[in-house]
Amino acid sequence: MLSSFYIQLYKIVDDRSSDPIISWSKSSPNVFVVWDLKKLRRDILMKSSGVLLGRNLTEFIAKLRSHGFRSVLKGFGELEFEHDGFTRGLVTKKTKMVKALSERFDAQIKAIKCRFKAKKSSSSLKVDINLFP
Repeated sequence: MLSSFYIQLYKIVDDRSSDPIISWSKSSPNVFVVWDLKKLRRDILMKSSGVLLGRNLTEFIAKLRSHGFRSVLKGFGELEFEHDGFTRGLVTKKTKMVKALSERFDAQIKAIKCRFKAKKSSSSLKVDINLFP
């Protein structure tokens, strides 16, 4: 399953009507640019679910960073964000990124369960001393 944050962000960045505020970069398919910080806060963050994207610009940037985005200061009032797995027109790459994280977590849980099971069974082994006179 794909994170709600990525889905919501992708919809906003990919929406052509929001291009004057936020859009894909022309220089790279893994970069999006926030052109107008005030309008992003007022027209997008305030109107979207604050839980997903954040209620203000500071929370939004913090959520981007926690999801692996790197920020680059463009110019006054502009920010650029980059993420190798967040790609224009390539929704399947995002799905693979989330699936890989999920599979890695599942493998770690399985390894922990195996170690616990092995430890539990090794502690219950008993040696019959009567076998060795």
